[in-house]
Amino acid sequence: MKYIFLNLIVSILLFSCKNSETKEIVTTEQAPAAIEHIYKPTYTDNFKIGDQKNVLIAEQMHQAIFAKDFKKIAEFLSDTVLFSMEDGTTIKGKEAGLAYMEKAFAGMNVKNYSMTGAVPIVGENGHQWVIMFDRAEVETPDGKTQTIEWVDSFRFLDGKVVHMNGYAKSPKQ
Repeated sequence: MKYIFLNLIVSILLFSCKNSETKEIVTTEQAPAAIEHIYKPTYTDNFKIGDQKNVLIAEQMHQAIFAKDFKKIAEFLSDTVLFSMEDGTTIKGKEAGLAYMEKAFAGMNVKNYSMTGAVPIVGENGHQWVIMFDRAEVETPDGKTQTIEWVDSFRFLDGKVVHMNGYAKSPKQ
């Protein structure tokens, strides 16, 4: 009886091995079709996702700004930092940038801050950027509160901000 049962099991195994087909499943991910853009970037092209550590630095800098801790803010800036302002002017250097920030933010209180997005990128030129999308209620010295949305872009080199662009708007309520 043992031999019959053993032969039956071996026969089933052999039969199942003979009938099993090996199918190779090939999945191909199609590369997106090349798109000919209307405008060619003058700075860089083909950005890739960058280092999340830079996002953390930008977040920490935001915390220091909201706390009006200008000594801490200085730790995040390179000595030669360049601020490209919304009105087209520039501020060059850490000391000038800190003086501007102290004047601009000293009388403001930021409430209900939220970051709607942060994207770390690196360009084909090696420049590392973080683009942040923010929203908060800003209380001015006269006690008025206004909702502000803004976009900041920070370029990093060796863990320090070397260039910053900022654009703000007040959304319609």
